[in-house]
Amino acid sequence: PFAALPQVRNPPGGYVHNENDSPHFANVRRRVNLVNAYPNIEPPTLRLRSQHAIQLVGGTRTFSLEDVVRAKHSYRMLLADRVKPDLIAAVRATKPAGDVAAALALLRRWNNTAAPSGSRGAMLFEIWFQRYAQGRQPQDVFAQPWLETDPLRTPRGLAARTRAAEAFQWAVEETARRHGRWDVAWGDVHRVRRGSVDVPVGGCSGVMGCFRVLTFARDTDGKLIANSGDGWVLAVEFGDVPRAYSVLAYGQSPDPASPWHADQAAMFARGEMKRVAFTRAAVEAGAVTRYRPGARPSS
Repeated sequence: PFAALPQVRNPPGGYVHNENDSPHFANVRRRVNLVNAYPNIEPPTLRLRSQHAIQLVGGTRTFSLEDVVRAKHSYRMLLADRVKPDLIAAVRATKPAGDVAAALALLRRWNNTAAPSGSRGAMLFEIWFQRYAQGRQPQDVFAQPWLETDPLRTPRGLAARTRAAEAFQWAVEETARRHGRWDVAWGDVHRVRRGSVDVPVGGCSGVMGCFRVLTFARDTDGKLIANSGDGWVLAVEFGDVPRAYSVLAYGQSPDPASPWHADQAAMFARGEMKRVAFTRAAVEAGAVTRYRPGARPSS
């Protein structure tokens, strides 16, 4: 029954959020009850993407609808904030030379984002982490795994610095082998391809701590093509006349011959959204074809 489900009424700060984790942390300005009183709901969980969300909305600023849209397109990799200092220290301790030393310098300069352009270091970092964490439990990956009692600052640090340094050396070579250079830009590899559109895109998996979450499939040329994640985005401000922005990355039509097949793909890749037509006047102004049953469509 609805009354038996977890509920938050008029929460402090005026927000609730959820990114496919348990509802316990839907609002963290109130006292969070970690007792799981709902047998059909998973135990308390707050992964990196959810923590990123709280950082975006958890301050004291007031958000306009446009502010929400900008915040939603955050390209930060929260994982890098948590473990990059330990990784740099671990690699520096090996006294690296050559490409490994140059890659370490790049990692220090990298701004910890998976932005579509200018983000050099993100690809190297992701390949490193996949190698370092592959098949490992959280306690073998992080110096401090996630804690219910410290949900917004964990996990953090590296549990195995020697293995981390070895994985980094491997990642430098592997990134160059896969993509031609170890300092390849994120957007040179990660693309939106639909119809005639082939453009760079920012965003990454929730495991890496991105809020703009995307997953990718490898194409025949080795590029990684966005195929799931934030494909449809809608932001609404409820007033007397609602205002809203939306984007549908994969288009309104599955027909490649349709003008609505790929018309929003590049917009999505740029992190932009279009105004939603809500009023009759706005719908009329944006109409391309008009149709009444029994009559021939008119454009």
